[in-house]
Amino acid sequence: RSGARRQERGGHYDRRVTAAADARRARRATAAVFCVHGAVTGSFAARVPWIASHVSVDVGHLGLALLMPGIGALVAMPFSGRLAHRFAFRPLVAVTIAAWCAALVLPALPTSLALLCAVLLVFGAAAGIADMAMNAQGVLVEKQLGTSVMSSFHGFWSVGVLAGSALSAGASRAGVDPRLQFAVTAAVLA
Repeated sequence: RSGARRQERGGHYDRRVTAAADARRARRATAAVFCVHGAVTGSFAARVPWIASHVSVDVGHLGLALLMPGIGALVAMPFSGRLAHRFAFRPLVAVTIAAWCAALVLPALPTSLALLCAVLLVFGAAAGIADMAMNAQGVLVEKQLGTSVMSSFHGFWSVGVLAGSALSAGASRAGVDPRLQFAVTAAVLA
């Protein structure tokens, strides 16, 4: 009997160790997703002057265009809740973050203000949907860990912004065409 009890306790212990390891792995993966999301944001932000020059817009029109990602995110976020109820979070996060990475290519393509605004609407929608998915995943990871870690995820987002901005600034200084840089960055981050 005592051997059966030990075995039972050992099995319970093994499940707890496995659950703890799974939670740590989920935390690292979610932190990486936040970092990637931030890196896309930073990569775009550092190239805004080139985009404005490429499209030949003044500061006022650039400001108008830069409203579009926020509007795109606002329009897309209600649909993201439906996606969250329809699909499992891990594949949803993977697909939405890959779509967000792919969307990085879009802002370097337009040659007119109207096209830039349209592209930035799509860019913002992709950002918003990916943002919802990764934050929802972060909440699940917090529940799994039994402690608050969301602020660390947002810290990783900031690290991603810094890294993406630095890489874009370096590419700009080296004279790398933003279309090429965005395509390579999107592929690597996805």
